[in-house]
Amino acid sequence: MVEQFVEFKSDVTLKGTLTLPSQNDTYPVVVMVHGTGRVDRDENTKSIKINAFKKLADFFEEIGFATLRYDKRGVGESEGSYLETGVWDLVHDATAAVEFVKSHPNVKQDRVVLLGHSEGCWLVPAVYQNVPVDGIILLAGGVGSPLDSSKYQMQVLKEEVEHLNGIKGMLLRWLNVGEKGVKAQDKFFNKLLNSEDAVVRVGLNKVNAKWFREHFQHDITKELEQVKCPVLAITGSKDVQVKPEDVLQLAEMVGGPSEYHIIKDMNHLLREQKEPISLLQLKTIYKNEISNNQQLEPELLTTIKSWLENTFQPA
Repeated sequence: MVEQFVEFKSDVTLKGTLTLPSQNDTYPVVVMVHGTGRVDRDENTKSIKINAFKKLADFFEEIGFATLRYDKRGVGESEGSYLETGVWDLVHDATAAVEFVKSHPNVKQDRVVLLGHSEGCWLVPAVYQNVPVDGIILLAGGVGSPLDSSKYQMQVLKEEVEHLNGIKGMLLRWLNVGEKGVKAQDKFFNKLLNSEDAVVRVGLNKVNAKWFREHFQHDITKELEQVKCPVLAITGSKDVQVKPEDVLQLAEMVGGPSEYHIIKDMNHLLREQKEPISLLQLKTIYKNEISNNQQLEPELLTTIKSWLENTFQPA
């Protein structure tokens, strides 16, 4: 395996890692588009190291694919302001990433695949409008905006509180945690939507209001209809950050051939989750699963491999 540290330009300079099986041939390539948050090329933040893109890069290299993963603008080594980054900035960056690999001498120009994880699934259809690719992989994606996903999470939280046993359940219901969470969320979103500033202060925190507004106004359904290349959509049955059932709609909405899978017990971090679904314990669950299970869900990887083999016959 060869890892090249590369940079490319959108309106800012972005830096990342191009992984090649070797430098002596040309290879199909997967360009990876991040999930939500201040994440680097491996999909790590300061508080949680999921290493999803690093592990996927290793997997793709083993089956003969090159990969490009890069630091989100304003994160890691990439230039720009993270807090002032909007949806269309992220689309522009991912477009530049695809254009970069299409010009690379070790890449097969007719074997370019876009992979989106979480928020990346909302961005990838728009990137496809700018620069067509030969295949798309959508991991843990939703159909509506992040607003819809947030409302779904609040509903899951309300139901969890209503059915929670013991003193903790009684206390949370007495405190009306579920309903208060919904009202606090609505207040938060209304403040962002009614602002024209790129960054808004909410309590002690600075929030990227531009990103929220652009996501709430972005309807991906029309873009999905324009996607004509093969699409693979995968979500886990224990994903509480998007509706697992959305994966069927993602596959049905695209204009090209598609297939979808809901992998039993896989969560949003693309790992097996042994614990029951819980938003109240989500951070603890994520940290435990990453500590105890360093590998991505094996069925996820075998499903991707099978789809790639069926979609891209040897050139």
